[in-house]
Amino acid sequence: MQRRLSRRHFLTTGALAAAGGAISCGKQQSGPAETPPEAQQEASAPKAAPSPRGKGRVIILGFDGAEPTIVEAMMAAGRLPHLKQLRDGGTFARLRSTIPPQSPAAWNSFTTCKNPGGHGIYDFIRRNPATHLPEIGTSKVLHPSKRHDGTVTERAKAVGFRKGDPFWVVADRAGIRCKLFNVPYAFPADALEHGKMLCGLDVPEIRGSQNSFSAFSDAYTPEQLQEDVAGGARYALEFVDGTATVNVRGARIPKGGQGVRRERSEDTELPFEFVVDRDARTLTVSAQANTVTLAEGTWSDWLEWVFEPAKEFTVRAISRFYLMEAGERVRLYMSAFQFHPGAPYAPMSCPDEFTRELAERYGLFKTLGWAHETHALREGELTEAGFMEDSLRTMDWRAMLTLDELDRDDFDVLISAWTATDRIGHMFWRYRDPKHPLYDAEGAKIFGEALEQSYEKMDEIVGTVMPKLREDDLFIVMSDHGFETFLKGFNINTWLVRNGYASVQGQDDPATAVGEKGFLLDFDWSRTRAYAIGLSSMYLNIQGRERHGIVPPEQADALIQELREKLLAVTDPETGQPIFDELYSRDVYSGAALYDAPDISLGYARGYQNTKSAAKGAVPKELLIPNLDKWSGDHVAANHTRIPGMLFVNRRLAIEDPDIRDLGVTTLAYSGVPSPDDFEGRNLL
Repeated sequence: MQRRLSRRHFLTTGALAAAGGAISCGKQQSGPAETPPEAQQEASAPKAAPSPRGKGRVIILGFDGAEPTIVEAMMAAGRLPHLKQLRDGGTFARLRSTIPPQSPAAWNSFTTCKNPGGHGIYDFIRRNPATHLPEIGTSKVLHPSKRHDGTVTERAKAVGFRKGDPFWVVADRAGIRCKLFNVPYAFPADALEHGKMLCGLDVPEIRGSQNSFSAFSDAYTPEQLQEDVAGGARYALEFVDGTATVNVRGARIPKGGQGVRRERSEDTELPFEFVVDRDARTLTVSAQANTVTLAEGTWSDWLEWVFEPAKEFTVRAISRFYLMEAGERVRLYMSAFQFHPGAPYAPMSCPDEFTRELAERYGLFKTLGWAHETHALREGELTEAGFMEDSLRTMDWRAMLTLDELDRDDFDVLISAWTATDRIGHMFWRYRDPKHPLYDAEGAKIFGEALEQSYEKMDEIVGTVMPKLREDDLFIVMSDHGFETFLKGFNINTWLVRNGYASVQGQDDPATAVGEKGFLLDFDWSRTRAYAIGLSSMYLNIQGRERHGIVPPEQADALIQELREKLLAVTDPETGQPIFDELYSRDVYSGAALYDAPDISLGYARGYQNTKSAAKGAVPKELLIPNLDKWSGDHVAANHTRIPGMLFVNRRLAIEDPDIRDLGVTTLAYSGVPSPDDFEGRNLL
């Protein structure tokens, strides 16, 4: 029987067509090279730059997904004193997000000061009209290949799909020194002459996917071991006299060599030994030069690994463990094998040596862009307590880096971002909303204010920065979008099939047709006029654009309007409430990247979103299902007017309706740099 294409395989091997992207700055190497510390420090120091022509420095702190109504309520309750102080001395406002209000689109609009039609990032997933297959929407890693003699001559490279220059590149060309830390979806790093950059969200693990954790247990059922695990893999432990051994997949083996072409990737393997002491409730893990003993409910330190996937070619990585149980059963979590900051698998900073400098300064640190362990928590392979501990620790590390770089006083623009506020919202909303299908009153006593806890940490970070500001500094605290509950999932492709707009191969009855393969593999393109893929995107199967298009281009506008009217009339049979607030046709976008725009962007009503099946292009049986996923809060396909971000500025604004595209233009103006003609934002001051 043919194995179903898994999400993990897609995330590892997807995004095969890049429309020209930037390669991270820094000289490419065939493998990690050792550099003396003094040379590393010299390489990563910003070059001398002219004095800024503007009014002062600009400091922007970004907190992904922070919801303004919760922030406002917490300020009123006295729980966010520093943000309240910032509001009282300047401005607090809603910040208009993008269509759709999801992080890839919104952060790239922040970056380029353009709507998605200008930068080309509309969703986490894009479709390739030439193949009818989905691809990762933002970036990909080009793995190295072997030569005929088995050697590898080039290092892995990163390619980004964003179009247009970021505003910090415009500033850099004018001699403005920019520091950028963990700005979401700004990967690969931009080439900066006067500044430096550490990439965050979108940096993959060493295999090229957004996450690939490992989970170990001696209590897995055969069904658990056979099922696909989103973002990771399960390994069975079989203890004999208290000891078990398992081979864990590691770095990918480069393709090529000796004239052999492999169609599927192969992996190196790393043997692990596990020794359990059930009386002491500890587990000892050994592999390579590492041995660590863990007590229940604790994280290990970072551990270093070395893989040799090809002749004279090594890949260095780091990971760490969290032990959930070591009594009657053993349950152990290991984070993905992520880039070693001392020798990243692919460049993730500018200059390339900057990660090595940070490792020397602070020790090993998390490099995976998807920095919070949502996949493991959703799959039941990590506890809520372990997730929260790691998330808050990650916020602290980024704060330490930000404050250290702020104290160095060698910049004109500093931008630093955190994503925990978004991830905790996604995973813990089920403890906030009593109407949620997964609401647990007992759990709510412990985790009902997990999101507020992250906001208090946000306020703490703001409070440590404020005393370091100068009188002429422009200080901005912002989020890219807001948040709300996710109660029910809608299978948009199922609706299209049931209503005659799409068909499943080999199934003629639209009332019963089902296609569970996903990734658009079930569609009969000769009978499909519309289809959906991604979290918020619907496309028409247009002649001359899609490979097997059947909709004449001149009929596209009428079909969009027909779909829009019918979907706006769809209601929840249990409540009678509309499923959608709005559906946006592609004419809401403008710019040089319209080719990749969805024909319709979904704007769900409060409480509704695409299901996971809909997002990966499947056609499930049910049209509407309760959300039984721990991913219980969302925003990605909502009516964008309902999901604004937040904006704090230590100045009064001259414009009352700030937009996320305005922040880069305002930064340039404050720095004395004219904005390019194609920037759409306004100067807020």
